[in-house]
Amino acid sequence: MDPNKIKLESGVQLLARLIKKSKIENFYPVLFKSGPKFGEVIEMFSNISLSTLLIDMICEALIPIKLGGAQLSILIFKTDGDFNYDALVECLRKKLEQFKSLFHETMSNLHILEIYDATQFYTTMYNLENIFTEHSDISLIIFDTLTAFYWSEQGFKITKMDMYLKNVLKVIQEVMKDYKITVIYTRPEYFNSSKDTNLETCVNSNTEGLDYRIQLIFEEGVYKVIVKTSQLSIKRHFIILDNKINWI
Repeated sequence: MDPNKIKLESGVQLLARLIKKSKIENFYPVLFKSGPKFGEVIEMFSNISLSTLLIDMICEALIPIKLGGAQLSILIFKTDGDFNYDALVECLRKKLEQFKSLFHETMSNLHILEIYDATQFYTTMYNLENIFTEHSDISLIIFDTLTAFYWSEQGFKITKMDMYLKNVLKVIQEVMKDYKITVIYTRPEYFNSSKDTNLETCVNSNTEGLDYRIQLIFEEGVYKVIVKTSQLSIKRHFIILDNKINWI
């Protein structure tokens, strides 16, 4: 055997390969139906705050399978000040109101990293193996938002916004290629060099490896969610009553 062709594998990579994670089931079926799968990438964007929708998704992902949730272990990269911890806790408490004893156990599957600048972001990304070693059950990573450090990274030559997203996603996918992890990231609606919102075009040219694109729109007192994949597009509507999402 040619020694130059031998692929070296770290102990963490070996563990990642051997760990058998069950497929994601019942993760926000109102938007994803039977998806997403491990390893897929989901983009969420809007010209309004995504916080309420994102928090509801996180809570549903945390809730135990026996109660109709997905029971995932989640890691959140918090890069700006929009994410509301109190709202998340209150949302989860309401969803577990009849099962209060499960609250702390459910919250133990949520891990949050406070990221303050681009240097810390990339340093943390390349040290994720340490986190995965300690928390091998993490199966969903959320970046809120992925565009927070765009301007601080720009020099004399400005990188196009689409290219910036593509480059950051390449880093993420390179780091996590050995792990069975689904990625969700958010961005403002304006953060887009191209006006083309077709997912297939985005996958092929602009944003690397994007499987779902979710847009949130607010019109005449009703929230509209548009979910696109390369094969289909669906629309859902909801209103907020008592700080709770009600799908209509």
